Amino acid sequence: MLGYVSVLLATALLATAAATEPSVPTRVELKPTVGGVEATFTLPAPVARFELEEAVEDVRADTWHVQTPGMALAQGAVSRTDGASFATFSVLVTPDSRPRDRRYPALTAIGGGWQIYGPYFKAAEGRSPIEGHVAPPKGWTTAPQAKSGRVALDGYVYVGPANNIAAGSATFVTGPETPTAMRDAVAKAASQATAYYTKRLGMGLKAKPTVMIALVPGFNPGWQGDTTAGPVASLRFFGPKAAQMDSDDTDRAVQFVNHEFFHFWNSRTFTSRNSGKEAWLHEGMAEYAALLASRQAGVMSEAQVGEALSGRLTGCANALKAKGLDADPPRRGGAVYDCGVLVQWIADLQVRRASNGSRDVFDLWRALFAEAARNGGAYDGAGFLARAGLDDPAADAPLNLLMRPGGPDRWPRLAQALEGLGAKVTPTRSGEAEREALVMHVLGQVCKGGRGFYGGDPEALKLDTRDRCGVLNGDPTVDTIAGHNIMTDVQAAFDAAGPICAAQGDIVLSLKGKAVATVTCKTPMSPRPLAWTVERWR
Repeated sequence: MLGYVSVLLATALLATAAATEPSVPTRVELKPTVGGVEATFTLPAPVARFELEEAVEDVRADTWHVQTPGMALAQGAVSRTDGASFATFSVLVTPDSRPRDRRYPALTAIGGGWQIYGPYFKAAEGRSPIEGHVAPPKGWTTAPQAKSGRVALDGYVYVGPANNIAAGSATFVTGPETPTAMRDAVAKAASQATAYYTKRLGMGLKAKPTVMIALVPGFNPGWQGDTTAGPVASLRFFGPKAAQMDSDDTDRAVQFVNHEFFHFWNSRTFTSRNSGKEAWLHEGMAEYAALLASRQAGVMSEAQVGEALSGRLTGCANALKAKGLDADPPRRGGAVYDCGVLVQWIADLQVRRASNGSRDVFDLWRALFAEAARNGGAYDGAGFLARAGLDDPAADAPLNLLMRPGGPDRWPRLAQALEGLGAKVTPTRSGEAEREALVMHVLGQVCKGGRGFYGGDPEALKLDTRDRCGVLNGDPTVDTIAGHNIMTDVQAAFDAAGPICAAQGDIVLSLKGKAVATVTCKTPMSPRPLAWTVERWR
C-alpha cells in the first residue's frame, strides 16, 4: 500500500473569462505508485486553461503524462482539447529519463520511495505558500518532516519508507542501494562542511539541512546535485558503477557535498540577484569554497587544489577566448564553473595580498552577505567585484583582464598577473582541453543543433548526438579518433587530426579497434587550446 500525499497549492488560476482569487487553494493529491507519482488536481472553480508557474517544457514532455481523457499539456499549460472548461485533471509523473543542465529533476527514485520537486506543481502567478498534507501508508514518512500533517512543497520532499531516513548533523535520506562507504563519506562531509562554513562565514543555518542521496544506474556516468528550500541538498550519482566507490570516488563525493552545502548560504540564506546572467557568481563561489573546505578537511592536498585550478583557468580561457566575462557570461555548461572559480581565486589572492595574509575570500563573502542582509538578502556581481578590486585602474589588473574583452595576449597576461599575486603558473598542454576541442570539432562536421559528449568513463567517451548528427547518430561510444586513443594519447590524436582537416580528409572514429563511423572533415581545426599548470596557487 503506497498511500497518498494531499497538497494544497495557494495559486492563481488563469481563465479565459474571469480569474479566481489567488488565495483560493487548489488541491493536488500526490499518490505514489510503483512507476511514479500520480497527481490529481482539483480546482476551486472551472477554468479553460491551467498555466503552471515553471514552464520547463523539456522536463514535462519527458516526465508528465496527462491521464485524464480529452486533456492535453503543452507549453506549460493544461487544457481540454475541445476548449471546454474543467475543474479537475490527473497526470502521472515518472522519473526523468536523463539529467539536464541547470534543471531540477521532476522525480527521482530513492529506496523504493520518491524524491519529488514540489515547485513544478505550482500554478502561474501563484505566490502564496504551498501547503502539503501527507497521509503516508504504514511504515512511510516524509523528509523534511511533516508538521501537524503538513509538509512544504517549495522544494524537494521525499515520500518513502521511514527506514530510509536517518538523523544526524543533517537528516539523511538514502535507500539500501546506497553503499555504506558513500553514506558515511557524505555524512562526515556534511558535518564538517556545516561546521567550517558556519565558523568562516560567522553565521549558521536557521534549520537543520536534509540530504538526499540517489543512485541512477541507467544514466551515463557522472553526478549532479542541487539545493532547494528546506534547506535540502540532492546528490545524484549516475552510471552502472555508481554504487562502486574507491578512495578517489569518496574524495570526489566529499567535494560534491562541500559545493552543495555552500549553496545553503549563498543561494538559500542569501540569493544572487541576477542568478541567470551571473551564474558564474554563485556557482563559482560554491566550487571555490568546496576546494577550500576539502583542503581544510585533508581530502585535497595543495597540489590537488593547484591541479583543479589549472583546469579552471584552462577551461575559462578556452570558453571565453576574446570575450569578457562581464558582457558575455556563460549561462550553462562547464564554463560557468571554470570562469566562476577563476574569479573567486583572483579575489582570494587579492584579499590575501592586501591584508598580508590575515584575510581571505571568506572575509569578502562574509562582508558581502552582511551587506545583502541589509538589502533584502540579495547580492550581485557588481557588489562582489567592487569588494574584490575590479576598480583597480591598472590595465593588467587580473579582474580587468578577465571581465573585459581582450586580444590574443590577454590570457598570458592574466597568467602573469596571477604570478604577481603569489601564484606560480606555467604554460603547458592540456589533454582534457584538447580532447574537448577535437571531439567538438569532429561533431561540428556532421551535427545540426546541440552536440556534446559524456565524461565519467576512463576508457571511452559516449557522444551526445541522438538524431542530430548523421553518421554519428545514436549516441555512439568511441575511444579512438584519427588513429590515436583519445583517453590515453589525446595530444597525438589532436596533432594527427590537424593535417587531415586542413586537407579536407576523412577522420575515422572507432571503439576497441572497430570502426564506428567515418567523418569528412571539411573545416580546418582551430589552434591548440591554451593551457596552464598551476604549480603554486597561493
